[in-house]
Amino acid sequence: MADKTLYDILEVSTTASPESIRAAYERLSAKPEPGRPENETDAAAKMQQDAVKEAFLTLGNPEKRKLYDLKLARARNALQNVEVTEPFWTLPRMIVAAVVLLVVSGFYYSHQKEQQRLARLEAEKAIAAAKAKEAEEKAKSDEAEAQRELQLKRKQQLVEDQQRRERDRDLSRFDAQQRAQSAQAQAAFERERQQKEAAVRREESQKRVEEQRGQLAAQQQAARDRAELCRIERERYGKAISC
Repeated sequence: MADKTLYDILEVSTTASPESIRAAYERLSAKPEPGRPENETDAAAKMQQDAVKEAFLTLGNPEKRKLYDLKLARARNALQNVEVTEPFWTLPRMIVAAVVLLVVSGFYYSHQKEQQRLARLEAEKAIAAAKAKEAEEKAKSDEAEAQRELQLKRKQQLVEDQQRRERDRDLSRFDAQQRAQSAQAQAAFERERQQKEAAVRREESQKRVEEQRGQLAAQQQAARDRAELCRIERERYGKAISC
């Protein structure tokens, strides 16, 4: 049934009218009786019934029939254009093809090896470039780290210098305060010594003045006593014996 056309299945010609196609369908579809028990197990009858139904659904529709006729005509034209020719792959051609295939395979193998070599070189270049870049980045990182350490050392040196200057200023200030205090103490001691010496001198001067006053008073008292004695002698003796 694979080589049959839909017209062959309905047992009509390609020029049959729609009425003839319907009559053929009704005639053929009435042959098998699917309702009978002996036809329910007959696979060939079932396939024949399905083919008749499908042929009628296609040929009974004008549009589908037109498309089917066009397809059928193309298939017939293709069969008519087929010519019997000698086989293309003869022994000489197969030998030539084998030689060409070997040459092409050798060239392809050489090309693949060259491509692999170039790819390996490119990979080695890429690895070398990556290593060089890594080394450069590491050198930059080491240089940056060295710069940071140098800056840190400079900062520490500046801090230490600042602390040393502040310590020197504090020591200088302390020494100045100590010298000032010592000078003040020395000045106070000198003033106290001078005051004591002045007090001693005043006391000695006062003693000398008092002594002089005592001596003067004693002299005056002696003069008064002698004058009194002279007066008494004059009164008693008529003359001053002691004077």
